[in-house]
Amino acid sequence: MFYSSMIELRNKNNNIIDYISKTEQYFLNEIDHKDNIKKTNPDDLIYLLKTKEKERTNFLLSAFKEMSRGIDDGRYQKGY
Repeated sequence: MFYSSMIELRNKNNNIIDYISKTEQYFLNEIDHKDNIKKTNPDDLIYLLKTKEKERTNFLLSAFKEMSRGIDDGRYQKGY
């Protein structure tokens, strides 16, 4: 019982050590490649025009608004 749990713990520890070493190696490589990254200037950038998104309209809502505007306009024309 004790021996098997110790072996299991040792295996987990080895896996963690492998993971830590891989992570450490990755970050060390990133630090080494940091000098190879080119600094950009405004001439390197591409500026894209942002297009205005088309508004989605609800047909029933727009018809109701149009009808209510017509009723409001008709309220002021009763005297003719």
